[in-house]
Amino acid sequence: MITNHNILYILGSVILALLVALFQYIYKSNHNNIKWYLAILRFVTIFLLLLLLVNPKFDKDLVKNIKPTLVLAVDNSQSIKYLNKDSLSKFSVQTLLGSSELSEKFEIIAYTFGEHLNQSSVVNFDEEKTNINKALQDIQAIFESQISPIVLISDGNQTIGTNYVNKSKKINKAVFPLVLGDTMNMSDLKIQKINNNKYTYLNNKFPVEIICSYVGNKTVSSNLIISSENNIIHKEQINFSSDNNSKIITPLIKSSKVGRQSYKVYLKPIQNEKNKINNFKKFSIETIDQFSKVAIISTMSHPDIGALKTSIETNKQRSVEVFSPNEYISSKNVYSVVILYQPNIKFKRVFDLIQKMNNNTLIVGGTSTDWTFLNEIQSDFFLEISRKEELVKGQINTDFTSFDISAYNFKSYPPLNTKFGEISINSKFETLLNKYRDDKFISDPLWFTFENNESRNSVILGEDLWKWRMQSFIQESNFITFDSFISKTIQYLDDKKQNNRLVIDYKSIYDGKQDLLITAQYYNKNYELDLNAEISVKFKNNITGDLIEVPMNINTYFYEIDLNILESGSYSFEVNVNNEMHNKSGIIEILEFNIEEQLVNVNIDDLKQLSVDTGGKLFSSSQVNELIKQLISDIRFKSIQKTTKKSVHLLDITLVLFLLFTSISLEWFIRKYNGLI
Repeated sequence: MITNHNILYILGSVILALLVALFQYIYKSNHNNIKWYLAILRFVTIFLLLLLLVNPKFDKDLVKNIKPTLVLAVDNSQSIKYLNKDSLSKFSVQTLLGSSELSEKFEIIAYTFGEHLNQSSVVNFDEEKTNINKALQDIQAIFESQISPIVLISDGNQTIGTNYVNKSKKINKAVFPLVLGDTMNMSDLKIQKINNNKYTYLNNKFPVEIICSYVGNKTVSSNLIISSENNIIHKEQINFSSDNNSKIITPLIKSSKVGRQSYKVYLKPIQNEKNKINNFKKFSIETIDQFSKVAIISTMSHPDIGALKTSIETNKQRSVEVFSPNEYISSKNVYSVVILYQPNIKFKRVFDLIQKMNNNTLIVGGTSTDWTFLNEIQSDFFLEISRKEELVKGQINTDFTSFDISAYNFKSYPPLNTKFGEISINSKFETLLNKYRDDKFISDPLWFTFENNESRNSVILGEDLWKWRMQSFIQESNFITFDSFISKTIQYLDDKKQNNRLVIDYKSIYDGKQDLLITAQYYNKNYELDLNAEISVKFKNNITGDLIEVPMNINTYFYEIDLNILESGSYSFEVNVNNEMHNKSGIIEILEFNIEEQLVNVNIDDLKQLSVDTGGKLFSSSQVNELIKQLISDIRFKSIQKTTKKSVHLLDITLVLFLLFTSISLEWFIRKYNGLI
């Protein structure tokens, strides 16, 4: 559209050019034909020059049809190949890209994805990880303002990232899953997970939690076999059905050898089971020979002594001997824990020896304890001397952290007999049991622990523990509650405080599903966390003998190293600090693991939910043509007419210059020919 300003400029140019031409050739001259021809040419010349100066423009509406974009998102992970659907995937992509009807309606762009999204239609199914959610989110970000339905060509299995179903309602693109694989699940047995402790004691039976699952419609039976060094140590038949498709097996395994022991767990495959890799797992445990001797020293006979001895010896790794003070002094044996039952002046040499040997102790103080002597012989705690006695119950301190006591509750147990008086504790301590009297909580500790120098110590301010053991039997028909509580206390005291400034955490076996990490913490001489040390790890491949040494990285409160630098295999390693004496070693095994190999069934449920949440529709791999028809007929995906205004020059500069040159030339030749020049 030509504006009013442009029209005025053009009219003004015409009038001005006409006036100049008439003035120059017609005004006050002979009106012959030659003059009129020259006036016309002069008019044209001046008019064209004025037009070039004005250069008028006008707005032009440009209409463009924009087709919607059809995005093909093709799963390029190895699971497609393991499902034998790689050829079908390629055929589906070629069919969609080669459809003339689709190309007429859509602008088709193909992407492949595994862990990341790539613009390509070439698939080789070599991606080791699948992140469908990230692929969909990336496509949405790329085509945020466009009409762009997505055809998701996949088996629906995702191995990393947030589950795409959890984010599907936030996807504003219609997703049409094209399912690669059989929609009917194939039967498959799998060992999901194995849970076990890192340590056990020699000749103890330790529990193992094995979680097994089954996918299928039939009732099947299988044998769960646990072996070590080619010897079967446990075998159990397990039955599964479509309804009862998960089992938790908790066998007890006896530890018969000191050191790190590896075990293989095998779930015997059922008939026609395709994936047998996930029927096998390994685990390991460190067996510790911690046979220890405990001494009970007393100058009196009391039922508590027998109760403590019996309770402690329920753990076959411990033996208890009962001594008088003089017998203990004469004994040449070394005892890991010394129990001082109601000490008095006769215990003086015993305390001197304990201090010299730096023994761990459990002091039982009752009504017969010589508190004057006990207050003088040590400086860690002090009890006001009183002739009064009192009966108090014990209440578990839920803030106790040295070991787990959350499973115990002694409020219903009989009261213990103790001396009345306030206790003062001069060392850093933790309260194990608080006093509880007349159904009222008392903040004074009844049983507490403390560490002094390099020894661990515990003090109980009451006697008649034998009544607690009997109460345990009355309530539960066994002594387990009391015995396990005493066992935990002795175990805590049995561990001497070592120069443990370097603490490492690692798993003996890495199967590829958990983080491949070894972490470490290092403490200075005051046992404060030190993050300025130089810590390195030296690995040795136990098969090839190859060595590799790498530094550990700092991560906020600890050091860590990523084991992805190592190939699968068995390795010995040693963690060293600043090339000093502080070091820790261990053995790890990194198993070959490819999670894509574990996926033998299509995740039809999640794909169907994805299509529902996004307004798409699910199609099987044999319905490519139906998918094409659906996309073509879907009225939501229409081309958009986009109109844009564009300023266009009214004049063709080349033509104007040609006409200008022509008019000037003709005028010159006519004037020359007629002798006017």
